[in-house]
Amino acid sequence: MKTTLWMSWLLLVLGGCSTHTPAPAPAVIKPIEPPKALDTNQSALNDPFCCMLPQDLELKLPEYGPKVNDLERFEQLMAPYVEQSGIDRDSLYEIQKTFEGRYFSPWGYVATPQKVEEVLWPLRAFRGGFGSNLRPVPPVWFEEIKQQSNFASYGTINKKAITLKWMDIRAFPTDKPLYKNPALPGEGYPFDLLQNSSVNYNEPIFISHTSKDGAWSYIFSNNVSGWVKSDGVALIDDETALKIQKSEKVFLIEDNVALLDSANRFSGYSRVGMVLPLERSDDENYYVKAIDANNSIKILSLPKRSAHIGVSRFNKSDLNAIGTQLLKNTYGWGGMYGERDCSSMIRDMMTPFGIWLPRNSSAQSRKGEVVSFIGMNDDEKLSLIKEKGIPFETIIYLKGHVLLYVGTYQESVMVMHNIWGIRTIDKQGNRGRHVIGKAVISTLELGSDLNDFDPAMKLLSRVESMNIFTQTPTSLSRNTKVTLKKKSL
Repeated sequence: MKTTLWMSWLLLVLGGCSTHTPAPAPAVIKPIEPPKALDTNQSALNDPFCCMLPQDLELKLPEYGPKVNDLERFEQLMAPYVEQSGIDRDSLYEIQKTFEGRYFSPWGYVATPQKVEEVLWPLRAFRGGFGSNLRPVPPVWFEEIKQQSNFASYGTINKKAITLKWMDIRAFPTDKPLYKNPALPGEGYPFDLLQNSSVNYNEPIFISHTSKDGAWSYIFSNNVSGWVKSDGVALIDDETALKIQKSEKVFLIEDNVALLDSANRFSGYSRVGMVLPLERSDDENYYVKAIDANNSIKILSLPKRSAHIGVSRFNKSDLNAIGTQLLKNTYGWGGMYGERDCSSMIRDMMTPFGIWLPRNSSAQSRKGEVVSFIGMNDDEKLSLIKEKGIPFETIIYLKGHVLLYVGTYQESVMVMHNIWGIRTIDKQGNRGRHVIGKAVISTLELGSDLNDFDPAMKLLSRVESMNIFTQTPTSLSRNTKVTLKKKSL
């Protein structure tokens, strides 16, 4: 009896994560055979992702797919475009003189700048979808989120605050994603509907209230509102806020440089688009002020190559340095994983020049002098861009996407943009994406050389307008049709 029980226990152990009932023990226990060798595509287990460690998965990963002509033909470097089309300007634009007022606007609030009905839009918009397991999210989850959001307490804190780290800004107080339909291109990863934006380290914010459990805080930054983790924010008193605002400012022009405190301890990474108050400088470093969780000021150092004091005039040197940094970025929807999407790339690129831009693409397309493309064919659009567009100061807009015009090169209109993918369609009519997933310099015909390119989705055919964000609006508007002689390009 004891032997039988012992053998049954052994078989149960050897069964691993199987849920099947063990077979009766054989009369003779045979030695356990080693698992068969794994081939390059298939584990010995039926489901290799069930319970194996990553280092044990001997899977052949996909390699690069078809090359895209634009990305092979045109240099993916900033210097050639800056040298050909950049300008060293001697003076600041009027828009640059208003930057600090925009940047520190959250510290000017005495109450929430929006009514509660306006900020409740995610709870009205998202009542279904798919979760991280690619299964439909049950209705009860949305009810739980509604309760956790605690909007009955909206505006009960109403305090100045500052961020203690770089953070995602979420539409709901949760890290969990919500997808529209993961089975369809453009509706699954990485397009998490709850990823609203992101906020930089040591950035001024305004806190409305917290979630019911206190883990999340509803904030307003200078461009967006939403939920951030409460352990990443600190309330700030009026005196400290005033000291920061009156300090000279350091504008960062390099990503991922360690910011170190006086004991040489890591405090955070630099990021193009960050603005930090200056304490002092020496031959090698800038020393900047940052706030800790106790509302105390600490001093951090960063190398001088990574920043400059004050707003920069438009010049080739900074355009090249900043653009070179941003061309290293992979695509990050809403700033996910510390990366950038199309609009945040342009916004961050313009911040060191003291140009404040809104966060999303449609709002960016309305800044400055807007020129409509409505009713024009492709040749007319290209002619108008060449005639009216100002390199590095012009945004080209289509629904859901913005591109920075960087001038002409080899007779082509060139744009810099951070893009997820090129629209495709196969012979059966199935739509898909050729994923690029990074910042690139291209023409407005990007991907047209691919065999399964969807011609209806060509960037040039879909662009609706351009706007020169350094200029104030004049008579030429989005609704003004400009007729030009067709030009062969």
